[in-house]
Amino acid sequence: MTRHFVGKYAILKDMQTLFDYKDADDLKRGVLKMGRISAITLTDQPEQRVLSIKTETTMKAMQTEIEACREKILTYLILLGELPAGPSFTVYYSFTKQNVELEVGYPVAKILPPRDEISMSAIPGGKKVSCLHIGPYNEIPKIYQELDTWLEANDYETDGTSVETYYNGEGYSPEEYLTKIELPIQEKDEPA
Repeated sequence: MTRHFVGKYAILKDMQTLFDYKDADDLKRGVLKMGRISAITLTDQPEQRVLSIKTETTMKAMQTEIEACREKILTYLILLGELPAGPSFTVYYSFTKQNVELEVGYPVAKILPPRDEISMSAIPGGKKVSCLHIGPYNEIPKIYQELDTWLEANDYETDGTSVETYYNGEGYSPEEYLTKIELPIQEKDEPA
């Protein structure tokens, strides 16, 4: 699998100007704190064209299914002679105790033909609240709690979907995983 960034902390050093790091002095010293490493920000995002696979899986098999979908899409992109236009993502549509409905994919620069379960799709644009997390994926639920608190304090709500963008992964230790968590939102009184 191709790394999207060179060097263990290159992404953090490059992104220092893009987010409000909890402790910039720690960043300069190379000391990384796990958890949320950016301010929670509200942005208005454009629609993003993606090549993706929508699927349903169990909680237990979720990570294996996500990795298999990524591999299928990357293999197809290589067959087409194309490259992803950014890092991989997963859209989570619904969670139950038994099943997770999700979409795994990569942003792409142009429309590409579908193949088998791989299709062109789009992550809708609009208002989104987001932040960055560094650390193991199993610690991300804490970030969702922080985002829920922010939504309540700022009079916003979400439709229940979330997007996680994975800036690294394989080849890094779980303590180094860098993930952006985004929630599409609207004001509480605003119609969906």
